[in-house]
Amino acid sequence: MIYVEAGTRSLRSFDAQLIFAEQLSARGYNVCIDAEYLPENAGRGRIYDAAKFLVDPAEHTAETVFVLGAEEIDDALLASLRKKQLGPGVPVIATGRFVTQQSYIGAKARLAYALGREAKVINLTDFQPRSLMPSSVSPLVADIRPVSRRPEREMPNVTVVLGSMELDNPETLSCFSRMSSQGGYNLKLIVSGTQNDAIKASPFHDLPTYLYTGLSPLTLANTTDILAMFGHGIAGVRMAAFAVELIAAGGVAIDCTEDEVLTSSGAPALLGPKTPFALDAYLIGKVIGNTPQISDQASKSQWLHTVDISRLETAAGLKRKRRGPVRTKPRTLFFPTNGVGLGHAQRSTVIAKELPDTVSTIFAAFPSCVPLVRREGIDCVPLVQRPDTKSNSDGNDILTYRRLGATLQENDTLVFDGGYVFDSVYRVIRERRLSAVWVRRGLWPEGRSRQTMLRREGVFDQVIVPSEAFEELNDAYSYGDHVHYVGPIVRQVEQSAEENEKLRARLADRFGREFSQLVVSMLGGGVASDRSAQLQAISGMLEARPDCLHLVVTWPGSAVQPAAFGWKNTHVVQTLEAIKLCMAADLVISAAGYNSVLEMLYHKIPAIFIPQSAPYLDDQTRRAMALAERDLCAMITEREFMKLERTVSEWLDHDCAEVYRSALSKIELPETGASRAAELLTKAGYRK
Repeated sequence: MIYVEAGTRSLRSFDAQLIFAEQLSARGYNVCIDAEYLPENAGRGRIYDAAKFLVDPAEHTAETVFVLGAEEIDDALLASLRKKQLGPGVPVIATGRFVTQQSYIGAKARLAYALGREAKVINLTDFQPRSLMPSSVSPLVADIRPVSRRPEREMPNVTVVLGSMELDNPETLSCFSRMSSQGGYNLKLIVSGTQNDAIKASPFHDLPTYLYTGLSPLTLANTTDILAMFGHGIAGVRMAAFAVELIAAGGVAIDCTEDEVLTSSGAPALLGPKTPFALDAYLIGKVIGNTPQISDQASKSQWLHTVDISRLETAAGLKRKRRGPVRTKPRTLFFPTNGVGLGHAQRSTVIAKELPDTVSTIFAAFPSCVPLVRREGIDCVPLVQRPDTKSNSDGNDILTYRRLGATLQENDTLVFDGGYVFDSVYRVIRERRLSAVWVRRGLWPEGRSRQTMLRREGVFDQVIVPSEAFEELNDAYSYGDHVHYVGPIVRQVEQSAEENEKLRARLADRFGREFSQLVVSMLGGGVASDRSAQLQAISGMLEARPDCLHLVVTWPGSAVQPAAFGWKNTHVVQTLEAIKLCMAADLVISAAGYNSVLEMLYHKIPAIFIPQSAPYLDDQTRRAMALAERDLCAMITEREFMKLERTVSEWLDHDCAEVYRSALSKIELPETGASRAAELLTKAGYRK
């Protein structure tokens, strides 16, 4: 294990550690960073970057120690080295940019004092006489790759680093907006927090922006074809490393900085316009269409020799260990998420079962969904459930990010079924260069920010939208050839009248009582909306019916009030086969989620719907009203307790369900879309 240490502890040094650790990891080394180096103000992006490297030194033995920024060494580094009690056979390599011979000797002396022996100290000034960023703690090296290894994209990805550019001129953002909407290339902007706030508050808030710490420099380089840098100087070590990585990988760098910082360092970059107003014409007229020739010419530059990481490896005496066997067959991983996630997981399993046997399928799911997935005979990687939806999700999502990253590799496909694209999903797609598909259900509630929900849509090759049962419910949120609408995706179950009777007999035996009426309530798990008052009202009115059995269906993670267990006729049950209970029931009372409503429709089951409501849920009221207006169900709002009691009594005493059952038998429903969704998945686009 190679420990990457730093001479001082700061955000600047920690960035250098992260950059170098990822570069070594990409080269096949086992790399880690002492968790004590994590700054308190690291920020969201750095924490995700660091998640794969931070370790407790007590649990990992150092085989090599690499110290960055040795031109300035503080006592914290010396204490860290002494604490590790490194044996004489453990190499310690330090890099620094030493201005004088005396500073070089001083660094060697301080390290020797802590180690009790000499460390190998490399003066980066000798390696890079004209460094892109002379003050950088990072070595600013890269893996030199042949131009032929770059992925061929139909439309090049252009990344613009704004640097110190001021956005007080309203025409600047208007210019970037025009560039973003034209079809010659895909544009993204890398901005500071202040610039990002200004953009989001402007009429051009839909511009694709990324913070400096949003992705690692290596990932940015792998997903960029053309880089244009503006402002004065370079906006920090991460952007300097990004530029070095891109050029080394055969990408095109355009120096639009005021002081021409890229070209003055000797880097093989094009000298571009100093203003963004001329950038589009420059890209179209001189760069796009000529990138192979530009990259080929840049690959002959002597500057690449100064940033070649293999030279640093040789000087440090690093030797890569042979990696274990790499999985050769691509796999398709489904990640159903949001809340408990059962609805997402069920929809995903329906699609997965339609895939050809030649597709290697796996799931990554929360514990509440794992039994449902494995019941279908599909392997599943268990994720860590968030304690509740109100808690900070960063820690939980970082664990998800680690699990997804460990399971997926380049050329795999990730199928994400959820509403909000989490950092774990976004980052693993970018870092592993996956083919990616977003299964995105519609009916977003009024007030939900479309801008927030769609800002990461561009990371997906395809968006598959499972339709609602009725056309007026099918809203369009984005457009393009990558968006595909398919029929409703619903799990369908066959169960005869005889099987219904056998199920009712098993229930009578299970609960030790005979009944003539079976009522099933499925009002959610109390995560999105608390329906305990409605459940208590239903349980209370059914308690006076000795011939009635009331089953309250829950699932793992559901919040059930203790009072629900105090009724004689009411029993709380946990099952993955709720639809079979509903088919055997005399009355079904349900929330109006996508899966629940479609199951009632396609199985012709009359139901009373009580919609749930929460800012992050789909518009269940609108969905239930569409059925009620067609006389396919009864709909009761959360406040209509008197109507609830009256409706339940009418259904049980006067068989009102027959009216709805008759209407359900006549309604024409659209063809289901699971097979079409599976067909689209087998044709997922090339990796980003």
